[in-house]
Amino acid sequence: MNNDTFWQIIESIQHENDVNLALRTALSTLEKEAIAQFDQLYTQQLRQLWHWDNWAFAYVICGCNSEYDFLDFCNWLILQGKNNLDSIVNDPETLADYPDIPYKDSLPAPYCDELDLVAGLLYEDITNEELPYHNVVNFQPQGKKFKNKPKLLKEQFPKLYEKFWQQK
Repeated sequence: MNNDTFWQIIESIQHENDVNLALRTALSTLEKEAIAQFDQLYTQQLRQLWHWDNWAFAYVICGCNSEYDFLDFCNWLILQGKNNLDSIVNDPETLADYPDIPYKDSLPAPYCDELDLVAGLLYEDITNEELPYHNVVNFQPQGKKFKNKPKLLKEQFPKLYEKFWQQK
């Protein structure tokens, strides 16, 4: 399993209705070593995203205010594919015009629940052994914690603020 294969798998499932099932199905065709490697690559992506700068724009878009919400947001970011992910992280303001942000009850809901667990659970089902849990939520995000004051967020993310900000 290499980075290219990892991203091919992600991009092959990104438009499925049940991405967790689609990922499990895609990974179930692989050898157990490749499933473990996929899980390691996924964890690397999560750890790179686990940054206060990313949490700041997640907060503006969808009020992301817990580690688990942020983890589900990072899962959604990964699901957007390598090129989109790179563009979003380099310039979060691009999300103001991004066509694929899901909504729930008229509110932005760019979350993907438990996508980070799929490879580990499949590996366990196949081998009866557990992979090391990536444990991202037990670590402080990298960087400096953002200030959640509306004025500062509006200055930092003017397009996102205008499009998504709801009184938090």
